[in-house]
Amino acid sequence: MRNRLSTLITLFVFSATLSAQSLNASRFEERTFSIGGGMTNLVDTYLSPLEYKGWHIALQGERFSQTKIKSGRWFAQSLFSLHGDYTLAAKGQALTVGGMADYTYTYYYRSLHAKRWDLYVGPQAQLRVGGIYNLRNSNNPAQLKLGVNIAASAMAKYGFTLWRVPMNIRLQADMPLLGTAFGPDYGQSYYEIFYLRQAKNCVHLTTPHNNLSLRTALSYDIEFRPCTLRITWKEDLYHWQLGGQQYRMFNHTAMIGLVRNLYRVKRDEEARQVIPY
Repeated sequence: MRNRLSTLITLFVFSATLSAQSLNASRFEERTFSIGGGMTNLVDTYLSPLEYKGWHIALQGERFSQTKIKSGRWFAQSLFSLHGDYTLAAKGQALTVGGMADYTYTYYYRSLHAKRWDLYVGPQAQLRVGGIYNLRNSNNPAQLKLGVNIAASAMAKYGFTLWRVPMNIRLQADMPLLGTAFGPDYGQSYYEIFYLRQAKNCVHLTTPHNNLSLRTALSYDIEFRPCTLRITWKEDLYHWQLGGQQYRMFNHTAMIGLVRNLYRVKRDEEARQVIPY
């Protein structure tokens, strides 16, 4: 009896110690993988003056973690997304296919931490690489897309409980402020750029004046242990005016994904991962 009581006390003390360490976790980390699709509107005057409409599919991976800067008030987000487009002109006689890869890295400062609300603001680095191919064109049928930006980002989170199920709503908005982008001048062919080495005026400085872009994402999290279900609605607007050409893309995307929450806890001066479920 004494041995059993001693064992129970030991387990209770160990659990309490571990719980206290978990509450004082040195870093929080959230990993998400999502898949989805939606509608696309596209205009690229280098390839065609027509507007193309169609659909796209998308994959996205996100890592959101707490840093040690300023006692954990700074957070880091890395976001990688892929999407492929299939669009047709209004009369259905012209077809374009395309693909794009986007990577962003953001440092967020948590400016507000209330009972239900969290507000974050911070700088963001953006990299965008992809291309478009017009199956109707015989001369200059493809267009390369390449851009690097410094952007501003803001995020708001609201947590609540419904039917005893923890839920969260998150809204994020990103807008590029300064960067560089690749874009041929009017009438300049890729043969001249890459074969004849006549690449003058192909790299442009971008600001909101010639790169008016905005990305917003509204997500809804429902906690189902050991994972969380995330439903997201994204709006992506890209409007480039480079070298006398215009490129406009407007994407509406619905996504569904799984979120995995992790905590890094220091114990005996060594970090280890603890899954809080």
